[in-house]
Amino acid sequence: MISKTPLISVIVPNYNHERFLKQRLESVFNQSYSNFEVILLDDCSTDNSRDVLSEYVNHPKVSHCVFNEINAGNTFIQWQKGILLAKGDLIWIAESDDFCELNFLEKVSKSLFDNKDVVLSYCQSNRVNECNEIKGSWLDHTRKLDKGILFLNDFVMDGSAFIEDFLIYKNVIPNASAVLIKKEAIDINKHFDLEPEFKYCGDWIFYFKLIANKKVAFVSETLNSFRFHSASVIARAKQTENRLTIIEIDYKVRKLLMKYLKRQNIQNFSRIKRKNRFTKRNYLTYEKAFLLVRIGYYFRGYMLLMTVIDVFFKKYKLIKNLKVKIKKIFKKP
Repeated sequence: MISKTPLISVIVPNYNHERFLKQRLESVFNQSYSNFEVILLDDCSTDNSRDVLSEYVNHPKVSHCVFNEINAGNTFIQWQKGILLAKGDLIWIAESDDFCELNFLEKVSKSLFDNKDVVLSYCQSNRVNECNEIKGSWLDHTRKLDKGILFLNDFVMDGSAFIEDFLIYKNVIPNASAVLIKKEAIDINKHFDLEPEFKYCGDWIFYFKLIANKKVAFVSETLNSFRFHSASVIARAKQTENRLTIIEIDYKVRKLLMKYLKRQNIQNFSRIKRKNRFTKRNYLTYEKAFLLVRIGYYFRGYMLLMTVIDVFFKKYKLIKNLKVKIKKIFKKP
């Protein structure tokens, strides 16, 4: 290892993850890339997280350990606090319930050091449960968007093209723990939107704003383990009772992001705008209509469905044809 390597600031924002903290921190402190500082942040946890974090206060890599007296209620406020404390060239938001391979920093940082235009680099992640059992790869999360081709290999890509091809449809960077960011590229005032209603998607907003007119890098090797459990943000967002609210927030976020991208004068804005309209109509509005019917708002649901009736018939025909094909397969001798 070269003696003078850039400093990486590792921010560990924690809330009630006592049982996962030791594994998280040990996977940080034992990285093969050795020039890093660790910033420990606790958002007024009600479990024994404070005791666990206090064990590491005097660790030589720990530069700050901050315990909130009042819960901030938004993890992105903690992100912002950590970034303002950071002294490093790169930022790693190491979520407190995740863990990683010991060469994560070494491998994911390479593109950021080698290419001045790359502002964000991230790797493939395993999906693990509360018992550390691997339950899949997040490759499935992008399969429908690129037929599983691009994300099988490492790549460096224009950020605006990445938005057009992937990020406009959904957040294809599902876990902050898999991401390294150039600190100098972060504009605290422009890149963060801390409205309480955006607490489920603040990372999506942040990535959009960060990579426009820049470059993004991807490492196809699975170096991060993203813990998906009953208390995780994504799990809560997927609950049926929250889904209608999430769709409404999605509409608002997309409006906000379109305004931001327009101001950035990116060359492919018209294509991104067109794909955004397609996604809102064919996916969000369509899903919202059926959710309304499911919870008993029949009139509102069916009226909304009429606005996307062509989408309904296309999907109905597709499902019907698929059922016919399956029946033919099973009828063969």
